[in-house]
Amino acid sequence: MSKIHYIKCSHCQTENDNSLSYCSKCGTPLGVFTGDRASGRKIALYILLVLLVFAIIFSYFYSQTSNSVKQSAGLSYDEKEQYENRLNELEARLKSARKKLSVFNNNNDNVSAVTPAVSVDDLKANENVVTGWVMISDPWGRQIRKFRAGMTRNGWLALPSRACLGGNKWIFSSDSGGEYSISGGLWIGGDKVGLWQVTGMNNIPEVSELGSWNTQSPVTWMSLESDKEIDVISIPAGSSRGFFVITSVPDDINETGIFLQNGNIVGWTFGEWLDKGYMWPGSTGSDLEYNNWVMYFYDLTFAHGREEKFAMAMSLPNKGDVLELLSVLVSGFSLQPRLAVEDTPDYLLPEAIIKKMRVLVTRAVRSGSGGNVVELFTDRVLKDIADIYLLIDIVRIMANELGYEAAINEIEDSGRYISRQTGEEVPALDKLHLQYYQSWLHGLVTESAIDEGWQVFNAAKSWYADDPSIHLLGVELALLEGDWQEAERLLYMMDYPSAYQDRVQLLALRISEMKGEAGKIVVNFNPGSSRITVDAVVNGWVTQNFLVDTGASIVTITSSTAEAMGLQVGAPRHTLSTVGGTVKAAAVTIDSIEIDGWVEYDIRAFVVDIPNRPGLGLLGLNYLSRFRMDLKTDQGTLLLTPR
Repeated sequence: MSKIHYIKCSHCQTENDNSLSYCSKCGTPLGVFTGDRASGRKIALYILLVLLVFAIIFSYFYSQTSNSVKQSAGLSYDEKEQYENRLNELEARLKSARKKLSVFNNNNDNVSAVTPAVSVDDLKANENVVTGWVMISDPWGRQIRKFRAGMTRNGWLALPSRACLGGNKWIFSSDSGGEYSISGGLWIGGDKVGLWQVTGMNNIPEVSELGSWNTQSPVTWMSLESDKEIDVISIPAGSSRGFFVITSVPDDINETGIFLQNGNIVGWTFGEWLDKGYMWPGSTGSDLEYNNWVMYFYDLTFAHGREEKFAMAMSLPNKGDVLELLSVLVSGFSLQPRLAVEDTPDYLLPEAIIKKMRVLVTRAVRSGSGGNVVELFTDRVLKDIADIYLLIDIVRIMANELGYEAAINEIEDSGRYISRQTGEEVPALDKLHLQYYQSWLHGLVTESAIDEGWQVFNAAKSWYADDPSIHLLGVELALLEGDWQEAERLLYMMDYPSAYQDRVQLLALRISEMKGEAGKIVVNFNPGSSRITVDAVVNGWVTQNFLVDTGASIVTITSSTAEAMGLQVGAPRHTLSTVGGTVKAAAVTIDSIEIDGWVEYDIRAFVVDIPNRPGLGLLGLNYLSRFRMDLKTDQGTLLLTPR
């Protein structure tokens, strides 16, 4: 038969069977039976240890109180009041310690639940604070921020507005388990901190209530990021901002945490988000009503702005569609920013977006979509974005797709605008600008486009008057035009770097040759060819193409040329032998023939259409004999020097 044990009620001293949980007489909860006398000795030992701990605590509080009293002598009224507040706080803590010891003595049969040393985590638990993480998500389901928070009995927690920007879904994840939505709270535009409520966690028993801060009493601060805790802090009054009082805090309070006073949460600190203390001067949590909602906070601070458009682009499901992503990002720059720079997440800052856009532009060009990129980045878009290096990327693509003129115009318009706006001079842009002018002008010289070449030359000189390459291209234009005097003037009006000396000497030689040809008719033809043709103006206005023929005794013109000049052509009475056979021809007199600016008058000619040579006349000896001829077949020139 097992031995029956009895448990004595700590309230009425009635002995009860150990199978009972409550006293059969008064209903007081009974302690747990701990065994025989050996167990009783263990209980006594534990009691002695607890009493020893209590004695040490009591001695510490007594010494602190004694020192405070001693130091209060001779102090001012305000200083004495601060010491009295500290004494009150110490007394309250002493009473709390006595109460805990009393509870222990009344339940000494449950000694196994008592721990001799108290950890920081236990201390936080004793303060009855619900801690956890606040997680902020954007409309596209991405968690954009996560930070620590402490909650009051009615589900209220203070959150820094900066940390909540860009999110329309706020979740509180308790350290003890469970995730709860944050729906609404107290916040107005411009507030750095709002008081928001967790849905479904109201009126939690034994959790600290939101209390109104008493500026005359000290507070305890407890970190929500580490084990750090600071007791008996006197906080200055501060100034009211929105729903809170903002006040300075000691330098060693630099983490997210809460202020406790008389068991209530009366304030918050926010670590890296804000450097002040935010104290609550208002009503308790049970008396508060919302004035705002999370969805409205999102609309007021983030929606319909540049940052939201960027965030949406970053969430596009099809990241492979480069042009679509670029288009959304470009449209974002047309919108005004909603956030201050210091409040904007790093990944939504313009410089981060521009960096991504440059990568996307490169990908688009490699895939053969350079033309689409140029259409997307108009001058208005480039000015809105205002980034010189993105502009350089676009201008390079533009030069390939649309030509040098379009690229140069973009540099001179958008490029100079951005430079003025940013105050930034970029040598790379100037170098590209000059390079495009050089390439454009060189192409025009190669194509002998003289009129357009002079227009581009003058525009380039307005930007780069001292550039030797541009200047020498102007010399070449003058030579193309046959104006050796202008070419010589341009060539010798500036000094050239040594790298240009060979080119300068070649141009000087060409000018010298042209000077030697002054007063001469210069007929150019393909070097090595035996067929030399030249265009001449007959009678001052009709152009005739002639074949230089030293075997022909008389000049010939076509019937269409004679008709155009209105000549009276008689009957063909002369027989001529040509490469196409024997033909009949009529004789006429031509008033003038002009070649290369030289005019000869009164020239006898035959009107004949040479077989198989439509439109071709012959420049015979009766014209050529008026000149001294110098034929250079290898160079492809025929010089006619008037006699």
